[in-house]
Amino acid sequence: MSEEEIKSKVQEAIQEDQDIDEKYEAEFLEILENRYSRLTFDESSVSLSRMHIEGYRAIQKLDISFTDPNTVVHGKNSKGKSSFIEATRFNLFGRKDDDPLVTDPIREDFERLGTNGYWSKDDTDYRVYRGMEGGPGVGYSGQNEPNIIENPDENKTSKVQRHTQGDIREFIGYTPIYQQDFDDFDVFSLFSVITGELRKFYSCDDATDLIDVLFGITLTNVERGVENQIEECRLSEEEQEAKAHLRGREQRAVSISKDIRSLIDEQEEIESEIVEKIEEKEELSRLLENKEDISETLTEKIDIQDEISDLQNRKQEKDDEFGSIKQEISKLESDAVTEEIAPALEEMKQMVALPNRCPVCTNDIDPSEHRQFHEEGDCPLCGKDVDDDRYESVSEVDEEGEILEQEKRQEELNELEEKKRRVRGEIEFLAERIEEKKEQLEELEEEQSESKFREYKQRKSTLEEKIGSLKEQSRKLELRIETKREMLHDLALEVRRLTRLNEQRVHKEERRAALKSFQDLLVEERIEARRELQTRLKRRMESLLDVFSRGTFKEADYVTFRDRDSYRYTVHVANDKSKPELLEQTNAELTLSMLLFHTSVLAELQREETMLPLKLLMIDSPYGNGQDGENAEDITDFLLEIPEVLDEYQIIISMADSSVADQVRLEQKYDIESIDDYLDDEVSGRQMTLGDIDDETEQ
Repeated sequence: MSEEEIKSKVQEAIQEDQDIDEKYEAEFLEILENRYSRLTFDESSVSLSRMHIEGYRAIQKLDISFTDPNTVVHGKNSKGKSSFIEATRFNLFGRKDDDPLVTDPIREDFERLGTNGYWSKDDTDYRVYRGMEGGPGVGYSGQNEPNIIENPDENKTSKVQRHTQGDIREFIGYTPIYQQDFDDFDVFSLFSVITGELRKFYSCDDATDLIDVLFGITLTNVERGVENQIEECRLSEEEQEAKAHLRGREQRAVSISKDIRSLIDEQEEIESEIVEKIEEKEELSRLLENKEDISETLTEKIDIQDEISDLQNRKQEKDDEFGSIKQEISKLESDAVTEEIAPALEEMKQMVALPNRCPVCTNDIDPSEHRQFHEEGDCPLCGKDVDDDRYESVSEVDEEGEILEQEKRQEELNELEEKKRRVRGEIEFLAERIEEKKEQLEELEEEQSESKFREYKQRKSTLEEKIGSLKEQSRKLELRIETKREMLHDLALEVRRLTRLNEQRVHKEERRAALKSFQDLLVEERIEARRELQTRLKRRMESLLDVFSRGTFKEADYVTFRDRDSYRYTVHVANDKSKPELLEQTNAELTLSMLLFHTSVLAELQREETMLPLKLLMIDSPYGNGQDGENAEDITDFLLEIPEVLDEYQIIISMADSSVADQVRLEQKYDIESIDDYLDDEVSGRQMTLGDIDDETEQ
């Protein structure tokens, strides 16, 4: 599956995944576009042409050249074969602090070491110098200060230049893969099979990811980027607790707000009462300040009230008098015949003369009894008959007396009427005077109410105390309100902070979930792409199993990868169910397994469009520390197969003299060199040797 096919499938999966919100699609597609890019390496080819080493472990001084692409360097044990492989690695990458094999690489009788690697990059030659001094107790220095000289001339002086490991990476083409966060030593371990580190690449944590990236399965790279972003979405302790704390703070803020409102209402009531009390006190103060005017006004009011009372008494007397006059007039009028009925009475007098008293018994005759007296001619009182003469004479007398009496009543009535008019005038006069006095009193009452100075003073004092008490209550309420407001302000800030944290929590959880879904589909697509690569490596490894015909793996017939998450494999041997796991194997079996794996991976890399410029495979002691009779011939067969399979690589092998028993066969594919021919054990001065290295570097 090509890189474009993988990327296309991932893009489609992102858009179809229900767990990835639309707002993240563009971002995830951008992540895919930016991080899913096949590594592009320099098309140049870097090879080793010469190594000059002094003071590295077993080596005093070694100067060896490589004229053939494939070389076998052999020698006696402890002569520096493995040290040569390690020194070459040191020349390129320096010293790894946690590397147990090079805890103290400086030779025991040297104060420092130096390496000069002569490398060819296409048609250009370079010399890379790297040295180191110090020791375990004092620390090391210089190992991170390489020097690169282009087209070095041993007969001319070259200016010393200090470079960095970044310059070395750029030179050998490791920069693109280093930028993907891979360790230089882990990467180089794929291109080196070193005694004591046979499992190094296979066991390193990044082996699977590194193989993915080298083969263009940069979904691993995308996934690493997504994993980093998922890690960024990890909730802090505050964010985890933000939701619960926010709810508590909000409830507390609501409670405090209610308290503040209640206190404000209470304070407003008190302030309103204070205003009322102050107005009342000011009115009392005004009254007390005008004490003299109030006294005069009070005296005047009392005088007027006395006058009104006197006038009212007088008026009452006149009213009584007026009433008496009216009664007298009424009585007189009831006794007299009004002018309106006088003609009718006169007519009746003409018809019959009725005496007012009996002429016999001389008793007065009531008018109601006149009819009997008139019709029967006898006295209704005594019952005696009255003679006509006497009846007429009595009537005449009575008539005369009645006339006189009427005249007298009329005179009295006239006098009473006159008196009535006079009394009425006096009453009206007194009423007017009373009204005038009342108006004066009302005016005085409008100007000033009655003064009660002692009561005013007491009330004013009481008001002042009450106002002071109310102000103190208001002040205390204000302090409580202010305290509550400060608490509310602090809570508001805390709520704002917690709200922001809670929003961050929600965003992170939402984003983390989306990233997890994105990661899951990346994993699925990566597994699919890895499965295809595993199939390629499986075919390659199984084809190389045919090389093994005599030793442990002569019955090996197929390879399986144990899981989809790594490139851990098992070589299956017919009828051998108890075959130990790879990492439990030792000696030649482990060497054969590692050579099989490394060679297969590198062979498949040759089929890729681009690969690392440094095409160097270094193998240390393929036969182990001693000759393995059972597997020696298979190892030789496999070493002869490697140049055929890795035809683009420079292969350098170091081994003990005892392992070159089949030298004739190895010479078919390798230049066989004895390390003794390049060692100089005549170096006598430690400082001179190091001085020589410095001189050579500075030339």
